Amino acid sequence: MPITIPKPILLLPKIPSVVVVGLLAVQFLLFQIGHSPEPKCILKVERPHYSTSLNETQNVDAIKLNITATCNVPQIYTEISANIQRIQKNQEVTAFRFESERRSAMTGAPNIATFKNLYVPCIMGISVSYRGVARGYVYLENGQKYAVRGDSGNFVAAECLIGAE
Repeated sequence: MPITIPKPILLLPKIPSVVVVGLLAVQFLLFQIGHSPEPKCILKVERPHYSTSLNETQNVDAIKLNITATCNVPQIYTEISANIQRIQKNQEVTAFRFESERRSAMTGAPNIATFKNLYVPCIMGISVSYRGVARGYVYLENGQKYAVRGDSGNFVAAECLIGAE
């Protein structure tokens, strides 16, 4: 009579491989949700410039400042305080301080909030060097409040004076 060796019961799979793969996928997703990326937001402050669009549409001479808050996670809104700085007698002084502004995240782009209507009337014909400065907070969808600040960098000349000297 031939001798047969029975298969050990421990080597037979008790759970179908599709279920094992599914469990691994669920575990991966839960790990990713629990460990979302660390929030990072930047405030891009463009250089203050003479607004030709305001001049053409509203007949207003103005210096305009555009600011964008961009995050790697969704935000509800961004709130900032912004200034336009100028050089006066070889010193940096505040030419104009905007009221605190709040913008909701853009529809279709929940990671971005833009400030496009920050402007101040000016007197044409006088060259002045300006730069923009802003600081504030981004309020994220996860409930966190993230501090942001930025500036436009170097001073750039514009042919329009904010206020009287």
